[in-house]
Amino acid sequence: MTQSVRETLTARQEKAVVALITSKSLEEAAQKSGVSPKTLYRWRHEDPLFATAWHSARREALDAGVSALQSGVSEAVQVLRECLTERNPHVRIRAALGLIEHGLAAHQSFELEQRIRQLEEASGEGVPTW
Repeated sequence: MTQSVRETLTARQEKAVVALITSKSLEEAAQKSGVSPKTLYRWRHEDPLFATAWHSARREALDAGVSALQSGVSEAVQVLRECLTERNPHVRIRAALGLIEHGLAAHQSFELEQRIRQLEEASGEGVPTW
């Protein structure tokens, strides 16, 4: 006996994906989508099509959030730079530490991304699809 393979999500599953992305808990997502928390859990862990759609939606939501953060980075850095000239030494120290800490973290992240890309190219894996 062969199983048929679904190529698309059901309407309930599509609604559940959106609910999972926009809810604070599994229970809230279950209530929004009209399915039980147990069903959502099962779909996420046992249904490859649903899991793929859910991971893709999570990635898109995360990318949108990161883009929103990135749009304010230049302004935030400028505020920190302005704080370097404050009279209060505690404010200046905190601003300086913030600039150093985040500058180093950004550099490390960039370097790590470059190394991962080189390893993927060397192994022939290419770009991940998550």
